[in-house]
Amino acid sequence: MGGRCYDAPVSDEPHIRKVRPDDLEEVWRVHVAASNDLSTRRGRPAGRPADAPVSSDARAGLASDPDGYFCAVEDGQICGMVSALVRGRVWYLSMFFVLPGHQGRGLGRALLERALAYGEARGAEIRCTWATLDPRAQARYVMAGMAPRWPIYRVDGDAAAVARLTARAGLGPRERAQPCDHGTAEKLTAEVFGGSRDDDLAYWRSDGDAAVAIERAGELTAFAYRRGERIGPAAGRDETALVQAVAAAAAAGVGGGGSVTARVPGACASLLEAMVRSGFRLGDPALFMASRLFGRPELYLPSGPILY
Repeated sequence: MGGRCYDAPVSDEPHIRKVRPDDLEEVWRVHVAASNDLSTRRGRPAGRPADAPVSSDARAGLASDPDGYFCAVEDGQICGMVSALVRGRVWYLSMFFVLPGHQGRGLGRALLERALAYGEARGAEIRCTWATLDPRAQARYVMAGMAPRWPIYRVDGDAAAVARLTARAGLGPRERAQPCDHGTAEKLTAEVFGGSRDDDLAYWRSDGDAAVAIERAGELTAFAYRRGERIGPAAGRDETALVQAVAAAAAAGVGGGGSVTARVPGACASLLEAMVRSGFRLGDPALFMASRLFGRPELYLPSGPILY
């Protein structure tokens, strides 16, 4: 991503500094520990093992926005982290976590201030985030100008659910699924997201197993990427085409009889209904928050919480 380098001011106590590539393992441990603590407090099992490997999405985010990644350090230990991405006019709070034993002491406020300042320096006009159900975090986002917009559900389906979704999506006589080229994905994403995601799409394609597009009467109307069991991103010119692309990518993902998963915003009402009616299971929701709406959110399926 382009944009001028922003060297945010740091404080003496605690020490807030930019995340370096060799910090990423420790930063990820903060993310995992804080996420698992929130799950436990909500009566849910921990989502990841403590030694879970660093997500490739987190590495991609640091590579694209190194000036938007900050960590809090106390006694030589990283105890908090925040990452923000700027995509055109949109500032996205990608990750924001503080270790349980260090919460409630101002670290979160200091980290978020750095992330917000990064967006201002890059000229971002819209703020948004994928919020957990922690009301303390949501309160911070409200004070930063972001309002609750819609839930985002984890949606999981087995091979039988995918087969039902494929039948429900039903390609017509002038429609067909085909491999998706990068230019098609970039054009459709720019239309519905409201700006270019060219670098992100290049990364998603390199990290993925399948990229499918829907052609209708000679025109490409939707695409979807599959990475392992995960479906997304996906975008369409209309809601029917989006459902068809997601169904095609899901079918490509269960060739061996496995399951697939996606993170579906409530704004994608037609897609969410089609998946639930096909037997996909809803998980606990997160919350999309934004200072104002942008693009065509009913036509965009995000890749996940880190890169959106």
